[in-house]
Amino acid sequence: MAIIEPFAAIRYPQSEQTDLVSPPYDVLTAKDKTRYLEINPHNIVAIDLPHVPPKNAGPQEVYHEAGKTFQHWITSGVLQRDGAEALYPYQQIYTHDGVNYRRRGLFCRVRLEEFGPTGMIHPHEQTFSGPKEDRLLLMRATNANLSPVFGLYDDPTNAVTDKLFSAVGNTKALASAELPSMDGKSQVISELWSLNDQQVISAVEELLASKHLYIADGHHRYSTCLNYRAEIIRGSGAIPNDHPANFALFVLIAMQDTGLIVLPTHRVTANLRNFSCEAFLKAGGSKLKKLSEPLPGSQLPELEKKLSTFGPHAMGIYDPAKDQVVVIAPASSDPLAEPGSDKTVAGKSSAWRELDVAILQHFIFDQIVAPHFATDQNMQWAFPHEAHEVLELCRGGHYQAGFLLQPTPLEAVRQLCNANELMPQKSTFFYPKLATGMVINPLW
Repeated sequence: MAIIEPFAAIRYPQSEQTDLVSPPYDVLTAKDKTRYLEINPHNIVAIDLPHVPPKNAGPQEVYHEAGKTFQHWITSGVLQRDGAEALYPYQQIYTHDGVNYRRRGLFCRVRLEEFGPTGMIHPHEQTFSGPKEDRLLLMRATNANLSPVFGLYDDPTNAVTDKLFSAVGNTKALASAELPSMDGKSQVISELWSLNDQQVISAVEELLASKHLYIADGHHRYSTCLNYRAEIIRGSGAIPNDHPANFALFVLIAMQDTGLIVLPTHRVTANLRNFSCEAFLKAGGSKLKKLSEPLPGSQLPELEKKLSTFGPHAMGIYDPAKDQVVVIAPASSDPLAEPGSDKTVAGKSSAWRELDVAILQHFIFDQIVAPHFATDQNMQWAFPHEAHEVLELCRGGHYQAGFLLQPTPLEAVRQLCNANELMPQKSTFFYPKLATGMVINPLW
């Protein structure tokens, strides 16, 4: 069973927190960190982003300094610990593509468990060692979960969310913040409440006990919590059942929440030569279906919106040299099951083989792009989330091709998690990102 519990969070005491919180550490640059600290030197990035980029561990002293700053902020009152254990209802209000959304969930702590076929907590993407080393060094220095894992659960009637927000009613949010949207053109409003009504907490715990939890974002954070707990156990032997190191900070959101959307993660590729839509189609030959005539690159944002109307596995292929895009799809409905496919996909389920990101990597890239267009250098990728970013990156001159994808369906996430199959990295983008700094989980 999934065990969720209330806890006494460490928080900024201010109700207005726009200049104190930030997006997650892994989407921030050194310039972002500087900008946030110029606005307010007490912004959470001073602690949560001690080393840039966080894809690899930095020198020990930066983590030591982050730990000292964290403790100083607590003793000086910049951060304060709540006096009672609570669940923290949380909502984000945002606009995407002209549509207004309200995504609702809760901050809580979740009992850790190792990943496995009998467990209730499931990853959906692969992880890498560098980010986990960075997060473990920071966790050792602060003894805290500074930013949450983003977890999903199946709740067709939204019973958990309705129970929480009915209890909150019309009370004013305990804290709120506005952070820029992904494209910087609008704001994402985050609002937080504290709920310590024991009857409601018990009801929510019971409702969630039977739920599988799927990690949408924060795989490295969750793995780091497992590693941190293992270190504690190695150092002191068995730890009590209620030891804080047995838990991780989560934001849990129902898959059926009307504010939950999944955006695609497109690709742009460098170190190609002589690439064009025409040459790509010729190289693919009978393996590909051409679904559109070449379109001007200016139509890429509009094409992104209607890509699904071309059918399963339809993708946009963009050539910046001619500023053209063409829509294609594999000729086969299951190209990764064809003889001669990459041996790394052997044994993968049909659901995994039907992922557009898997088809792009192991069919489009490995069987067509790499053998016909790659230079002697390894291909390089970047992962933009919107069509205008594909255009900007490709037109900048470094990338010679862009690949526009459809979003990964939520049902595929659930199906593959339950089958204990990991998706390729950058398969999903759950929008918007959670705010970091509104709720901190102490591990003492």
